[in-house]
Amino acid sequence: MLLLPSNKVLVDATPSRVVCYFSNWAIYRPGEGRYAIEDIPVDLCTHIVYSFIGVEDKSWDILIIDPELDVDQNGFKNFTDIKITHPNVKLQIAVGGWAEGGSKYSAMVADKSRRDLFIASVVSFMNKYNFDGFDLDWEYPGAADRGGSFSDKDKFFYFVEELRRAFDKEGKGWEITMAVPIAKFRLQEGYHVPELCELLDAIHVMSYDLRGNWAGFADTHSPLYKRPHDQWAYEKLNVNDGLQLWVDYGCSPKKLIVGIPFYGRSFTLSAGNNNYNPGTYINKEAGGGEPGPYTNATGFLAYYELMNTYFTGTQWVGYEDPESVQIKMDWIKSKGYGGAMTWAIDMDDFNGLCGPKNPLIHILYANMKSYDVPESTFTTTPRPEWARPPSTLPADGSKPIPTTPKPGHWVPDASTTAAPTTKRPTTVKPTIAPSEVSVPAAESSSTSSSNDIDYPSECKGDFMAHEDCEKYYRCVHGKPMVFTCKPGTVYHTVSYICDWPSNADREKCIQV
Repeated sequence: MLLLPSNKVLVDATPSRVVCYFSNWAIYRPGEGRYAIEDIPVDLCTHIVYSFIGVEDKSWDILIIDPELDVDQNGFKNFTDIKITHPNVKLQIAVGGWAEGGSKYSAMVADKSRRDLFIASVVSFMNKYNFDGFDLDWEYPGAADRGGSFSDKDKFFYFVEELRRAFDKEGKGWEITMAVPIAKFRLQEGYHVPELCELLDAIHVMSYDLRGNWAGFADTHSPLYKRPHDQWAYEKLNVNDGLQLWVDYGCSPKKLIVGIPFYGRSFTLSAGNNNYNPGTYINKEAGGGEPGPYTNATGFLAYYELMNTYFTGTQWVGYEDPESVQIKMDWIKSKGYGGAMTWAIDMDDFNGLCGPKNPLIHILYANMKSYDVPESTFTTTPRPEWARPPSTLPADGSKPIPTTPKPGHWVPDASTTAAPTTKRPTTVKPTIAPSEVSVPAAESSSTSSSNDIDYPSECKGDFMAHEDCEKYYRCVHGKPMVFTCKPGTVYHTVSYICDWPSNADREKCIQV
């Protein structure tokens, strides 16, 4: 064992991952853009993810989005038959994706019986088509703008816990992975980070699409670091800070697989604009840059499409090239992350239109094949009891998933001094069924009288900060009401919970 400073202990190493997402609709692209299963460079990937299937919102079974391609033309079978010649490659199926939306997923996880139906369908599907893993790509739990709800954060955790239990019961070594965002508000809305990272085999971080036409200016969509022109909401919206956020929230670096886009985001500049620097003004009404001949999507170009497009008239494209990809590979290894992932393998230059075939995935493979991921143990401050979701009890009466660390998993160092245990407040605790535990994001031990403080005139969300660190507003029947945290804790304005003062996000509250 090698001891290092900064509260890290490096023990065993594990092989890194090269995760290749394959979009099945690439087969419909015209001419040289057509991409089929036989075009996948299997030798350059450790995991390949077939994308996508969905959720059926009547029966709560798996929804096969393209049955003609996936079933009638044997898409699933041809894909999993890869293991006949490449038995060491893990072949996964992804559920979700942007086009699936979020409302169906929110409705499914909200009800235990629906979760049971869907999980049973997943197990049957995995057995029928011989997949090795299941990738969760719900975009995004808790996202009101995507059809989600406030309860998704807890209910999604319950779903993952139950899915993990069902997979373990099958005993076939099926993996569960998850594609996740890096925007801070998305994490806070929908993810119990430490618990999910413990349950899952890998976290596929979608560290791309961080900029686009929606931002109102031209820029690369996967910047590694903050640049001088990054301000406000974009100040921390970069790959380095986004991955660090997942670590800060309690995820082991070795579980984090860094996303590398094999496509560019394109823009149409404003008329007469000759400034080609990042951040330059665009014609937002254009919806993005001109479509490419193969992907045919406004504001989007596959890597093999953009070689003759950038800096042409009003067209501007931000993308990854071999040099920038190599920089990210060096950065991944320096940080001890678990590997690299691409969306998507079918957008590399697989025909060699601009040079050697598959240049980008070759860089990922060349760097990751000799890189072993160090196992790191970090000292962290334990979360308050009520910030952790309760474990669900299995219906069959077997023991719930243990909360004690499993060998090889990231856990707080044994020497960590835990903060004093504070029980959940119970004054406003809702009545719940024994089989389904629900945890509000914040609760109170008492309410304040109306003479205590002037109330806001209207609700601006379910929870609002109070000038007193130990209090907060909760919207009750459309009216802001004051609640008080348990003694010794303060209100956290971003995560909407009462937390230890040392974790406060307001400077004045840290010393309370």
